[in-house]
Amino acid sequence: MKTTTRPAFAALILTLATGCHAVSTPAPAAAPRVVHAEHEHEDLAAQLVASEMAAAREGTPLPLPSAQPGQLVQPGCSAAPAQKGFYGFYANDAWAQGRVVLTFDDGPHPKFTPRVLDLLAEKKMKATFFVVGRNISRDTYPLIQRMVADGHTLGSHSYSHDVLMTKVATPADTVETIRSQHEVTTILIDIALVAKSADDFDALFRSTFEHEPATWMTATGIKKTWRSAATRHEANLKARGFDGGVRPYAVLYSRPPGGGPYVEQDGGAGIKLYDEALTKLGMMNVMWHGASGDTVPDKRSDFAFLTKNMEKYAKQGGVLLIHDYMRPDALEVSLAKIDVDPHVEVMSMEDAVRTKYACSVGGLGQKLDDRGMDAILRRGFGLPPARPASEPSFALSR
Repeated sequence: MKTTTRPAFAALILTLATGCHAVSTPAPAAAPRVVHAEHEHEDLAAQLVASEMAAAREGTPLPLPSAQPGQLVQPGCSAAPAQKGFYGFYANDAWAQGRVVLTFDDGPHPKFTPRVLDLLAEKKMKATFFVVGRNISRDTYPLIQRMVADGHTLGSHSYSHDVLMTKVATPADTVETIRSQHEVTTILIDIALVAKSADDFDALFRSTFEHEPATWMTATGIKKTWRSAATRHEANLKARGFDGGVRPYAVLYSRPPGGGPYVEQDGGAGIKLYDEALTKLGMMNVMWHGASGDTVPDKRSDFAFLTKNMEKYAKQGGVLLIHDYMRPDALEVSLAKIDVDPHVEVMSMEDAVRTKYACSVGGLGQKLDDRGMDAILRRGFGLPPARPASEPSFALSR
């Protein structure tokens, strides 16, 4: 395996056949603090899997030339949106064979995520973790810190993991819902990175959201209150030494739960709404070219099925979709095969951005941040790295 690394953090995975489970059940009034994925994912919708597989089959991997250092635009960026969809990576993107970005969805989970991080560390591989906001808690915030400390990349997978967020009948409400879901998740990433202890995490959570951290927030509540929460969060960051719009982590990447409208039947109308939300967020959309298959009903525990998919799509190249809860021995064997395969190169999401857009991550991030029509709390690109004297400096602006 050849590996491509970046100075500050992460490498990403490429995915195809299947996406996240159709988890759209509203949180109860007093839900457990951390979602137990082994139970949460039992109700996977087969039709969603089929639609994601159909979407993935649209793509044909083609050779993609590597961007030359002299071609990078820093900090300015003249990149244009994808031919289909907003800035991001899609199943029909051309991609160099064997160049794969590893991505993991639905964490952080106290049982599964540490095992994934251990395997990646053992193989010296970098990945991108699309985290679910409601899974970030006093029990799991250290995992967010470890992801960054280990050089991985973070992305938002929404707060509630509702695969049906896009409702074309209510366009304005849909755009606000999508935006609030990702805004709140990026806030929770910040809180996780500056928290000094579990009690400190809870204190910051209460101060920011005016909600008890032991229970999940509702999607309706988030939509109504995220702006005021963002204002309080900015004040909390300033008190911790992050001033002038600087944030502990500048989140550029997002992934819709289950692939959202990009794999559903909403067609152009749903995609248009999600793209509008992404514009206001100042974030990229990251889909996938291949997947481990760990969400396929009756196949999620099939060792041969999982390892075959991992090998196939790593060789094919592109963004590979995996979940933190993938069968442990299948993931270990798959990563070991990737590690010794001379025709497979694990590349970072940042290198994928430079290759597709001939643009630095910071440059593209600043460009998208500037596109926000009514930015409340900016992503933080184009600002000097924050290094408050009283806090550890995690991967800040890249």
